[in-house]
Amino acid sequence: MTDQELKRYMLNHRDDQEAFHAYMDRRNARPRKVLITAEEAKLPFDEYGKLFDQRMREHFGDELNQRSTEQQ
Repeated sequence: MTDQELKRYMLNHRDDQEAFHAYMDRRNARPRKVLITAEEAKLPFDEYGKLFDQRMREHFGDELNQRSTEQQ
């Protein structure tokens, strides 16, 4: 089962503790990505905002666009 399939299953079967733990184990096993470094966080707010938006699009791609469309 892929990560997405497991996530979908877990969301549809919220009482399945085994699925929840399996999903969290997979998620915690993935390396964490740094979107903004400490030095970049010191940039002026407008530059930081643009950089943050760019990194979010690079990291999440279409998934981020779908979420913002669904929220509107």
